[in-house]
Amino acid sequence: MPKEKIITGIDIGSSKVSTTIAAVSDAKVSVVGVSGPVLSKGINKGNVVDIDSVVEAVSNSIEKAERMAGVSVSKAFVTLNGSHVETLNSHGVVAVSPNNLDSEICREDVARVIEAAEAVSLPTTRQIIHVIPRDFVVNSQEGIKDPVGMSGIRLEVQTNIIHGATTAIKNIVRCVNQVDVDVEELVYTGIASAEAVLTDTEKELGAILLDIGGGTSSIICFQDGSPVHSAVLPIGGKLITSDLAIGLRSRLEDAEKIKIRLGNEAVISKSMEGVKRDEDFDLSEFGLEIESVPRNMLYKILDARLEEIFRLVSLEITKANLNGKLPAGAIIAGGGALTVGIERVAKVNLKMPVRVGIPKGVTGLIDEIQGPDSAAGVGAVLYGARLYRGTSLLSMEDKRGKMKKNVSKFFDKLRLLLP
Repeated sequence: MPKEKIITGIDIGSSKVSTTIAAVSDAKVSVVGVSGPVLSKGINKGNVVDIDSVVEAVSNSIEKAERMAGVSVSKAFVTLNGSHVETLNSHGVVAVSPNNLDSEICREDVARVIEAAEAVSLPTTRQIIHVIPRDFVVNSQEGIKDPVGMSGIRLEVQTNIIHGATTAIKNIVRCVNQVDVDVEELVYTGIASAEAVLTDTEKELGAILLDIGGGTSSIICFQDGSPVHSAVLPIGGKLITSDLAIGLRSRLEDAEKIKIRLGNEAVISKSMEGVKRDEDFDLSEFGLEIESVPRNMLYKILDARLEEIFRLVSLEITKANLNGKLPAGAIIAGGGALTVGIERVAKVNLKMPVRVGIPKGVTGLIDEIQGPDSAAGVGAVLYGARLYRGTSLLSMEDKRGKMKKNVSKFFDKLRLLLP
């Protein structure tokens, strides 16, 4: 393995695009360039609605990160979400290759059984994003995480498959390709954020990660260290801002500033108890009809929308039959996690422990990526680092998938040359 490799993560959301560039070695992942949030106008609820606007935002974001890092980006791991993203659990079985001495399971056997689990019946309009091994079974022995090197004649795997709409996926890839950057792999936003903010203990015990973006909220549930259910809700931070704008009769830009200031006050005071809810909130700088408003009124507006989000999350947990099976609780990431009172409302509605997730596992320019809104961008880089180091069983599957893509690209170019 070379001394260092540059890995780039691009988080394309409904409200912002951000790029994170890191130098990856055996010992650490060091962030060397960050773009910060660049306004995104061409994405609605995770779907591309204006290619030119998305290309411009992605280009600006990459350029800022490149300037800081002093390197040029040619390929990247790109986050993907949207209400078209769905999940299903699948089962695969193969016989261990008889050529192996003492029927020892090798990585090729693992790749074959994962491929067998991948052979599910999906419409032609759907495309698989991730095939994630959950548990392996060797000769009826269950609960095996890594079967490589074990003896057996029958290998089974339980996988979690995350898939999305082909057209939506192609549009995201096209936008990135138009700025001369190849998409190394698309990473579901929930998977990316989980890489950055969840601990191994939380994944093992059972936890739900909720990444609240501008237009969507991505959910992923873990049990026994692996994902078991994913979903994307078509609701996010923009609706919270919109509610504030309607309640105060203000512009959306001003409502966003008010929301952010309320959140900053709560961070400074460390808890809601440090802020006097009955005090007036000064609005004089925004040129509204009123110069101040009771904080209680603002909190009620925010709480009502947050309650709606968490009720939908609770329904997803019930739908996946995971009630009472997530003792590590809920971890909230994304820009929406900065909304004042979110932990309190989540605890009441989800009836489980709640914390706001802060990205971890990287060094370098960490001051730029300390907020929960950076979780997906940092997670995309960490996801890429895991595959590069070969520390995941997915690396075998991904290498096989990349080979297929390269062959496909070769034939596509060949067809263009034919008369």
